Amino acid sequence: MNEDIMQGQPKRQIRTIFGRNLKRLREKAKFSQIELALESGITHNFINDIEHAKRGVSLDTIEKLSRALCVSPHTFFIEDEAALEKDISPYPEHIESLIKAVEDFRSHYE
Repeated sequence: MNEDIMQGQPKRQIRTIFGRNLKRLREKAKFSQIELALESGITHNFINDIEHAKRGVSLDTIEKLSRALCVSPHTFFIEDEAALEKDISPYPEHIESLIKAVEDFRSHYE
């Protein structure tokens, strides 16, 4: 049997990837851990533990976090940083253009 599996390395690695991506996505959304906790219904202590790879997550938790951050659940598991940015960048750009359009519309009719 593979020594890494025996040592628990894959579990730690996936937790590290998940936690790193959670933190990046949270910061990109401009949420503090407390704000994400309020939005997702998960305690900020648990979010902190996830970001530091201290605890694993259930499918229900992944769903809550993905909904709160408006990302697909698979996004938390992307290992390559450039691929993560590519995966999440179209959504925020689209939202920013919609916000600008609404602001332009409002200013035109005020």
